[in-house]
Amino acid sequence: MKKYFYTLIFCSISFLCMGQSIGQHSLYMVDIYKHNVAYAGFDRSLSANFNYRSQWSGIEGQPSHLYFNAHLPVYLLNGGVGFSVSNDRAAALKMTDVKFSYNRVRSFSRGIISVGASLGMKQTGLDGTQVRTPEGIYIGGFSHEDPILFTDFRSGVRPVWSMALYTATDYFDFGLSISDLFVNKTTLSKINFIDSRKMDVYAAIPFYIKELKIQASLYIKTNFKQTQSDLSIMLKNGNIFGGLSMRGFNENSFDSAVFFGGIKLNEHYTLSYSYDVGLSILSDVSQGSHEININYNLNKLIGIGLPPEIIYNPRNL
Repeated sequence: MKKYFYTLIFCSISFLCMGQSIGQHSLYMVDIYKHNVAYAGFDRSLSANFNYRSQWSGIEGQPSHLYFNAHLPVYLLNGGVGFSVSNDRAAALKMTDVKFSYNRVRSFSRGIISVGASLGMKQTGLDGTQVRTPEGIYIGGFSHEDPILFTDFRSGVRPVWSMALYTATDYFDFGLSISDLFVNKTTLSKINFIDSRKMDVYAAIPFYIKELKIQASLYIKTNFKQTQSDLSIMLKNGNIFGGLSMRGFNENSFDSAVFFGGIKLNEHYTLSYSYDVGLSILSDVSQGSHEININYNLNKLIGIGLPPEIIYNPRNL
């Protein structure tokens, strides 16, 4: 029953407002490339991330997010390249996208600045068999009794893109990303799914106390109508790190308190986990949200460039 209730609410919002919510990501400070493609190559080697998030556990049909990305520096191109694929599910709604990115990197006296862009395709699908309406017939037949809804699975594809800037210095990191500046829509029968414009702002300031690293991070997401923020403090000592985040900035936006931590298992693999404790009204029916991220870093320089020109020295012949 909960599944059908949330499905109906979700689809009703889609039909009336033709809108889409912005997904949450609690381990944003662990995988920066996910929300800013200009970060590609900043891990100094091939870096790959596998991430799974289960939102609002305990509610049938709750949102889930699965994605994989990989990026690396390409010195011949004076920048970095990346690739990502993700799959989002929320009851009857399913979305899959594939993106490729390139960013140009320049160094200056106090750090590095990068400008990049991504381009890809996004498939949006709606499973009509999982939708229920008040007037629908679902015993002895199957009909929504609605001229808009369909009773099978339908999907559509459209292009997606983003532009981003990222800079890293000894004192702070800052990133800005804009997606779908020109509103795009996917039409399924008579239903329009419109992705609103989205902007991500990321900033991080590190502090050091001997061998202890303390990093304060701020992540802001907005579709220019609604805004959500994440503020976190992370402590790292050796191969172990952990911290606390707060999502929201006032009584209307407080969503959850996030506890996260991780360990660098060896020179290649790092495991991270976060748990969101709900602060909104959904906490009455939800058991929180879980997210896990596995990072692989080759930790080896790749393709620095063409080998230097051979110069023959007669004295060594």
